[in-house]
Amino acid sequence: MSNIVQGPQLRQLARGIAVVKAAQTLPQTATAALYTVTGGAILVTGLIGVVTTAIAASDPVLSLGTAPTVGTAQTSGLATTTVLTSAEAGTLVTVADSAGLPTALAVMATAAKAGAVVFPAKPFVVSAGTITWTTGASKTGAMKWYLTYLPLDDGAAVS
Repeated sequence: MSNIVQGPQLRQLARGIAVVKAAQTLPQTATAALYTVTGGAILVTGLIGVVTTAIAASDPVLSLGTAPTVGTAQTSGLATTTVLTSAEAGTLVTVADSAGLPTALAVMATAAKAGAVVFPAKPFVVSAGTITWTTGASKTGAMKWYLTYLPLDDGAAVS
């Protein structure tokens, strides 16, 4: 018996369009664009980072934000700062619920340890512009990112 609906199709039906970013080194005491949203607003259904190269041991911090290109272009925090001290390859990072809003980054157990489970936060809206990541110190390390979304406006897309 053949499989009529394939795995990627099921994922798209359940979570939306997936955009995977290859491993990138951490921005060095700076803010950098992680994803670019064009053509309108999107509904982010999942955002997960995976450490691919161990992160330095002394006080590396990470936060996520948005920098819209529409309206008043007010930048805002998407996920508050979290400490990634000595995060090893396989450590998962996601936006977590805090009082019903995705306002904090959660560092999950590494994939090599039992119980490594990620529960993505509730979906949230991002306007056209960029989703950014910011570090507070120049540290070694790299991360790969997974984003799933649904376009709210016709023609909205993420790269």
